[in-house]
Amino acid sequence: MSSVRLRGWPAVLTAAAVTLLPAVVAAPTAHAEDAPALTLVPNHSKVGLPQPAVRGDSSQIGWGMAGEAGGSTAKDVVVKVDVSGISGFADVTGLSCVDDICSWPSRDIAPGESTGGIVDVNAKPGAALGTKGTARLFATSSNATVAETTVELTVGAVDLGIARIPDTKDAAPGSTLAAPITVSNSGSLTADAVTLSLAATPGLGFAQKFSNCTYGKSTDIPSAHGHALDTAVCHLTTPVEPGKAYRLSSEVGIEVDPTALYEFVDYQVEAVSSSVPKAAATDGPVLSLVENGTPPVVRTDHAQWRIDVDNTADIALTGSTANAAPGDETVLTAKVRNNGPATFNLLNSDAQVGVLVEIPKGTTAVKIPSECDVWTGGGMDEHTPGAPEYMCEVESPFTVGETVELPFTVKVEQGAPATASGDIAVTTVWGTKLSADTDKANDTAKFTVKTTTSTATPGSADPSSDVDADGTGAPASDGPAAAATGTPNASGTMASTGSGSTPAIAAAAALALVAGGAITLVVRRRRSRTGGGAAA
Repeated sequence: MSSVRLRGWPAVLTAAAVTLLPAVVAAPTAHAEDAPALTLVPNHSKVGLPQPAVRGDSSQIGWGMAGEAGGSTAKDVVVKVDVSGISGFADVTGLSCVDDICSWPSRDIAPGESTGGIVDVNAKPGAALGTKGTARLFATSSNATVAETTVELTVGAVDLGIARIPDTKDAAPGSTLAAPITVSNSGSLTADAVTLSLAATPGLGFAQKFSNCTYGKSTDIPSAHGHALDTAVCHLTTPVEPGKAYRLSSEVGIEVDPTALYEFVDYQVEAVSSSVPKAAATDGPVLSLVENGTPPVVRTDHAQWRIDVDNTADIALTGSTANAAPGDETVLTAKVRNNGPATFNLLNSDAQVGVLVEIPKGTTAVKIPSECDVWTGGGMDEHTPGAPEYMCEVESPFTVGETVELPFTVKVEQGAPATASGDIAVTTVWGTKLSADTDKANDTAKFTVKTTTSTATPGSADPSSDVDADGTGAPASDGPAAAATGTPNASGTMASTGSGSTPAIAAAAALALVAGGAITLVVRRRRSRTGGGAAA
């Protein structure tokens, strides 16, 4: 047997080894006195060996293993690979092995600790394509049991790909796009069958259903960041031969919804056995592959087709006016509504809707919405009361007809002007213009505070005098009464933007000294979000 180069057994795993660790199945939690039980997990259960071998690009047998959570430390663990089942057609390169058994150095594995290793394998010159064999991964330990595993190796490899789909820049709402999908094989072995997987963002849909595809929803697409996408998983039983390309037998249509804006289709192809169970019965034709030339130069097995839609979304903003005496607290609420026709679903864009808020002079923001952070003029900073300006994020998706409320509790300082206003405006969270919002007439509003000499209970205001900031005289619902029903709390120091009063944190500290106790600040954040109806 030729020599073997052994990698790994590192305290910190390579990226490849880390990737597989979520698949590790730990045995039931053991008591401290019980012997730990470990499981070896291969990076890939099947490995293809290119023939001829590609210099500098070996195939690999890889594994990972995690210490049993809640168990005891596994002592003197030695992981080994028995290559006798592949030695007739494969070379394992590097350090020498003894009697076809290659091993990694001994080490201890603590509970919850992860480790792994890889070894390079190449097909021997002249080894026949399709030759198969099995390598066995196992381990010894002075106190632990380790479940072994196997890896199947084959001379030759399947190398499937799809021609990359160019981005679509100006799709029309309500239209149907043809997905130009071709599947090819640049490897040396035939793929018995193929799984084609498609996932579409909420503004898109599948125009045609096929009987050999399974349709559903998934939150597992990494680029969707936990959002549910519509999926189609199709099992195509057409063999895909080396050096050939294939088109789909029927056009896969992608419907563009009237609410679509920034969308994408995630697509990937994978070689599978023809014995993979067929999809559940679905009405429609059978989707298959038809030979169509040679593999393209630019190809991938997993990518995105970006679809930007020629659509707009009218984001409307209203402010509020409040009356309050010096020392009083009152609530100013910005209301943001998406009038459509598009939904802001920003899985494929960074144009997130934001509201830039200026606190009126002579008042101090003492409670701020959870969506808002201090605006520095060039970005967002801490979530802290007392700043003169804030940028508020409107979460995606921001659907048609939805209204988001952003209530700010402000305190009127001594010496505040009779009337003070602060500008509020719709932007992106980066402070730039929102290009999809072409109606700019309703993108700005004001917060206004009218200072009174009322001797009313601190924190109260006269709701009968509240008017919308647009000057229409319509009753406002954003005054102290709204605050009493659940204004979001916020944390942080209070700094005044007007004339001085004793900082609240200093007063709290003095109270603590007198009482000889501790003060605990409880932080709760609440977001008011409603849908449908006209904005108040």
